[in-house]
Amino acid sequence: MKIVTYLHKRCAAAITAAALMALLSGCGIGLSGGGGTRPPGGVTAHITGNVHGGQQPVSKATIQLYAVGNTGDKSAATALISQTVLTADAGDFNITGMWNCNNTAVYGSDPLLYLVATGGNPGLKSVTTNPALALMTALGPCSGVTSSTFISVNEVTTVASVYALAPFMADYAHVGAANQAALKNAFATVQSLVDTSSGFAPGPGAVAGATVPVATLYTLADAMAACINSDGTGACDTLFAATKPAGGTTATETIGATLQLAHAPAGNPGAIFSLVGTDVPFQPTLSAAPSDWTLAERFTSGGLSSPAGIAIDASGNAWVANAGGGSVTELSNQGLPMTGTNGYAGGGTIFGAQGVAVDKAGNVWLSDTLLSTVVKVTLAGGVIQQSASYSAALNGPAALAVDGQNHVWVANFGDGSVTELDSNGTPMGASPLTVGGTLQGPVGVAIDAGGNAWVTDNGLGVVVKFDKNLNVLSGTGFSDGAMLAPQGIAIDAQGKAWVADNGNAAVSLFAADGTAAAPYTGGGLTLPAAIAMDGAGVAWVTNNVTGGGLTQIAPGASATGPLGTLNAPTGVAVDASGNVWTANSGDNSVSKYVGLASPVVTPLAAAVGP
Repeated sequence: MKIVTYLHKRCAAAITAAALMALLSGCGIGLSGGGGTRPPGGVTAHITGNVHGGQQPVSKATIQLYAVGNTGDKSAATALISQTVLTADAGDFNITGMWNCNNTAVYGSDPLLYLVATGGNPGLKSVTTNPALALMTALGPCSGVTSSTFISVNEVTTVASVYALAPFMADYAHVGAANQAALKNAFATVQSLVDTSSGFAPGPGAVAGATVPVATLYTLADAMAACINSDGTGACDTLFAATKPAGGTTATETIGATLQLAHAPAGNPGAIFSLVGTDVPFQPTLSAAPSDWTLAERFTSGGLSSPAGIAIDASGNAWVANAGGGSVTELSNQGLPMTGTNGYAGGGTIFGAQGVAVDKAGNVWLSDTLLSTVVKVTLAGGVIQQSASYSAALNGPAALAVDGQNHVWVANFGDGSVTELDSNGTPMGASPLTVGGTLQGPVGVAIDAGGNAWVTDNGLGVVVKFDKNLNVLSGTGFSDGAMLAPQGIAIDAQGKAWVADNGNAAVSLFAADGTAAAPYTGGGLTLPAAIAMDGAGVAWVTNNVTGGGLTQIAPGASATGPLGTLNAPTGVAVDASGNVWTANSGDNSVSKYVGLASPVVTPLAAAVGP
C-alpha cells in the first residue's frame, strides 16, 4: 500500500508539471535563464522531476545537472546549471532554459548526464535541513533528455546509479571515463536496475527473462531512507560508520556512503540491515541481512547450457562457451541474447566448447574438448559471418588464449601438450609441444604483457611458461610446493601469475621469474576454478560448488568472500565497465556483478604484448 501511495504522488507531480508549467514558480525555482539545450529537432528541452526520501517529499534540496568527465576515469564532471535550483514543498523541481550540453569542445559529442539533489528538508516538522542528504539519478545521453522527461530522485535511483557508475566515480562531482563507450554501458545498466521516471525497480532496460536483484536493491534503499529522513544524525551515523572502509575516511553524505559500500560490499552487512525498519517505503525486502551487499543480475536466455568459459569483446558483450549445448552464446552488455534462442552452433562445428577468447579483430575462438578442435567464429562489424574448425596439432583442447599477434595458444588436456595457432588456425613452430614430459594435463592458459604464455598443468601441479617462440622458460614447471591441481590462470599488470588451485582450495601466486609467494586461502575458496584480474590488480575467483560465489583478493590483502551466491560457477571475466561476469554451469546461467571491479581493456588480447 505504501508503494502505491508513493507512485500516485509521483504521477500527480508529473501531471501537474505537464498541465501547469506556467505556474510552476511555486513548485521550484528554475523558470528563467539562458542557454537551454536543444535536442534534435531544435526544441528547447526542460526537465521536471521530484525528490523523495522514502515516502517523504524533500523540499529546498539543491538540484544540479552534470555532464560526465571525459579526460580519464573519475575525472571531474561539469555542472551544467549556474543558478540555484531548489525543490518545492512537494519535492518538485523544474530546470528549464538554464543548461546546455551542446558544447562538444568541452563535453564531447552527446555527453552522458546525471542529476544530483543535496540537502533539503525530508519532511521534518522543523525547518531543519539534512546536510547528509545526497541523492542521484543517472540519465544517459543528452540526446535522450526531452521535454517529456520526468526524473524521480530517491534512494532506489541512488543505489542503482552509484553501483553501476562506481568504477568511474570518486564522488558525485567526479564521474568520468576515458572510455566513454564503457561508461555509456554503465549508464545503460542503471536503466536495467531502476525506472528513473518512477523510482522503482526493475527498469525498462531489463531484458526478458533476466533476474534483477530487486529485494537487495530495495533493502539498501530502505536502509538509506533511515538516514535520508532524518536531520543527519542517528541513522546517518550508523550508516557512515558501517560503510567506512578499513583505513579509509568516513562518508559525510549518503552518495559517498553508498559508493564506499559498492567498493566494499562485504563490510558490516548486519549494521546496515539494522537500519531497515518494519514499515519501509520500498518492498519486497530481504528477510535477513545478506552476507554481502553485491548487486548481481542473472541471465538464462540465449541457449546457455552448462556454460563453461566466458570472454568479453570490445563492445562489452559477453561470449559464453556452452559445454553442453554445442554452441556459443553472445549476450549484450545488458544480457540480451545476440545469437538467437539457442546460441550459435557454427553449422554443427561446435559440440563441447570449454574455453573462449576474443582476438583483436573481434573474432571469437573456442576450444572444443570433445571434438578435439578449435573453432574460429569470424565477425565483421559485430555480426557473425562464418565459422571454421581446425584440428591439426590438437588433442582434447581444454582452454585457449589469444596473444597480441592474434595467435591462439591452446592447452591440450588430451595428450599433455601446448599448441600455438596463427590467426588462420595453422600450427606454429614445433606445435604441439610436450615439453619433454613436463606436461600431463594442461587445462588453463594466459598471456602476459610480453607475449609469454603461462599454462597450468592439472596433472603435475605445476605452471609452465613459454616465450612467444614456444621456448620453455620454466624448466620442469613452477610450483609453490603446495599447489595440487591448478586450473584457471590470469596475469596482472606486473606480470605476476595468479592460479586457481582447484585441489588445494587456494590461489597460488608467482612472480614473472617463477618465484612463488605464499598461497592465498580462506575467503570462501572452495574448488576454485577460474580467475580474472581487474584494472586495479584485484583477482576475482569462481568457486565451482553449489552456493559458491566470488572470492576477491586485493593486492596485499587477505582473500574476501564468497561474494554472492552462485550455482557451480566455472568461468569469470571482467568488462570495461567494471562488471564481473560469471558462467554458472550448475543452473545454466550467467551472472553480472554490477560495478564490482575496476575496468579493464577488452578483449584481453588488446592489452597483451606481441
